[in-house]
Amino acid sequence: MMKHTATRVPALIAGFCMLALFAAAGGAGAEGLSLDECVRIALANNPRIGISEENYRKSESNLLMNYGGFLPSIGVDFYTGHQVFGPSASVQFDAQGRPVQNEGFDYESYTFRFYSDIALFDGGASIAGVRSAMRYRDAAGERLRYEKDLLAAQVIRAYYDHVRSRRLALVQAEALDQAKQNLDRSEALLEVGSATRADVLKARVRHSNTRLGLIQARNAVELTREDLAKLLNMRESRQVAVDTSMTIMLVEPDEQDEISFALANRPDLRSLGHTIRATRADVSGARSGWLPTIGANFSYLWNDREMADNLNFFKNEYQWSVTGYVSINLFDRFRTASNVRTARANERIAEYDLENARLDAVREIKSLLFSIREARERIDVATETVEQAMEDLRLADERFRVGAGTMLETIDAQVALTQAKADVIEAKCDYLIAVADLSRATGREKHE
Repeated sequence: MMKHTATRVPALIAGFCMLALFAAAGGAGAEGLSLDECVRIALANNPRIGISEENYRKSESNLLMNYGGFLPSIGVDFYTGHQVFGPSASVQFDAQGRPVQNEGFDYESYTFRFYSDIALFDGGASIAGVRSAMRYRDAAGERLRYEKDLLAAQVIRAYYDHVRSRRLALVQAEALDQAKQNLDRSEALLEVGSATRADVLKARVRHSNTRLGLIQARNAVELTREDLAKLLNMRESRQVAVDTSMTIMLVEPDEQDEISFALANRPDLRSLGHTIRATRADVSGARSGWLPTIGANFSYLWNDREMADNLNFFKNEYQWSVTGYVSINLFDRFRTASNVRTARANERIAEYDLENARLDAVREIKSLLFSIREARERIDVATETVEQAMEDLRLADERFRVGAGTMLETIDAQVALTQAKADVIEAKCDYLIAVADLSRATGREKHE
């Protein structure tokens, strides 16, 4: 369970899509695609989900095939041909036991056959096959859910990375505007003798540096847009315009609750659990090779030189049989023993995979909890720093205006303020991404 300082965040997306503006961003409006819209688009369009869905359908088909092991096989054959007998010194007989001419002859042959076979007992192979296929289908279903959770978390990361880059570009544009104002002011003061040439040079350097920073920020916007468009499977990335408003709802997750919930509900762990049960059924199925097979079959055969009148194959020239059988493979060249050993090895491998996945899950959750706590502290510190930097810039501007300060002090104050605003954006985005990753890592999200 999660303890919230404001209110509980019950879902990976719902808790992130509420509208709230960054205090440091100053009034960016809601526009473009929201976070939950991006997740829905990705789940509908991303090929990874399509692959997982097809794997699930394959597992369902395999289950249907194993259910068929309880049913009889039924077949119908019909074939015709031309039979030719050459000259012979001995008496020959046709398929019905009738003598044929010694000098040879030929005739048409027509055959109709209906047959069925059923295994009444196959050593438990059919039952084990159904159990195994059912567990593999359940494993594929959990894997599909995990792929959806994983994709949703990746979309959230890409979404907030793009929001981050856009907001940083706005901060950099604001810094460039301030640098241009400083340059214009210092040049004007130089003309009236109230500023030195060194002040102008410092202002020009600051202006050039902020221009370079804005170029890099705009490039980051395009790169993160491309990353998000790839996950959404939108080939024209220009169509990807996101809502830059964000929600910060501080949570205080409990480590033991998160780990316990993850071990019981995380889809990839549940998938591995189903895989273990499937491999155990495979062991039972492999052992069936040591047991006898009991079954029965039915066969009906009609054969003549002429086609039956009105296709009535049940009037004459027919035979039928019902047979029961017991089959025991006394020596199969160690095939069954090898299959049993392989099945047991697969069972142990599945158990080891689950244990390793549990260890990885616990490690991941603890790491994410550390990241959440760190991001929360960074938000608090960076927010305070913004307020202090704004006050420092105000005092530096005032000192420079009355001639008690230098342009360098003003530039330093502006750089500090720009960095503080960027730190707030970085911390908030990192926090939201970490919370999203935690929700995925614990299996709290369900995407049906």
